[in-house]
Amino acid sequence: MEWLKTRFELDAKPEGVVVGIGDDAAVFNFGNRPTVITVDTQVEGVHFRGDMISPRDLGRRAMVAAASDVWAMAAMPSASTIALTLPPDLSEQQFRELIEGLAGAARLVGARVIGGNLSRGEALSVTTTVFGLPIGRPLTRAGAHPGDAVYVTGTVGAAALGLAILDTKRTEIEHAERFIERWRRPPINGHAVKTLAAVATAAVDLSDGCLQDLQHLCKASGVGARIYADALPTAPGHSTTSEALGLNPLDLALAGGEDYELLFTAPASSDAEAVGTKIGEITSGNLIEVLDASGHPVEVKRSGFRHFS
Repeated sequence: MEWLKTRFELDAKPEGVVVGIGDDAAVFNFGNRPTVITVDTQVEGVHFRGDMISPRDLGRRAMVAAASDVWAMAAMPSASTIALTLPPDLSEQQFRELIEGLAGAARLVGARVIGGNLSRGEALSVTTTVFGLPIGRPLTRAGAHPGDAVYVTGTVGAAALGLAILDTKRTEIEHAERFIERWRRPPINGHAVKTLAAVATAAVDLSDGCLQDLQHLCKASGVGARIYADALPTAPGHSTTSEALGLNPLDLALAGGEDYELLFTAPASSDAEAVGTKIGEITSGNLIEVLDASGHPVEVKRSGFRHFS
């Protein structure tokens, strides 16, 4: 990422750029007010397999995943564009279902589709660009201070567990359908944006895993963090279902990825707790540690999502 950033840098910062490469989204001022801009791609064989998700759910997932980046910037989606690469074996019915999923999700998050592109290729891919308007100042990954509490919306690890169930074809185990649904249909977190705009000091969208994305926030803010393992919010049945698959529940919660929840930092308050669960605090230095109930460091054996591994 740092190499890419240097390659695209100009001699001087272009007029209008408020936030550039390196955050959940870019922010550009077109002359009236700042606009948040993000792009997300879902590629068959990398982010999904056709036998794991319907075209309609794929369309919804692609739109919500992109909108989540906008919410993390304390902004509300306002418009979107879509670029589709369609393989030869995609039927007209599957194409229509994909469009219905995208259109329904666009209405749901408030990002009206205003344009796009169609092309043919070997694998199905959906690239979604979402534009949004900040409620106040754009929120970034930089800005967390020692003493801030760390919060996360919703639950963590459920999507990764759902994917693991599909991958192992263990759909008969208890709670399987609920976790599969969580992977297929990410949460809508637009309700949290006003609170983030009011109280948060920094935020990040959880797509690569709770711990990995926290590391991105801490690096941008120049701080460390202490996370309490027993404070992590997980869905009912998370531990038993993980163990039935031979997986470590804590590893999934911290590093599973594709949660599409919002992790944010803020001074501890009832307003912050109304939209998120407190899981730790920001510290000085650069150490990020996870502690168990006895206060001992926990080793996380699983890494987050890596785009080019």
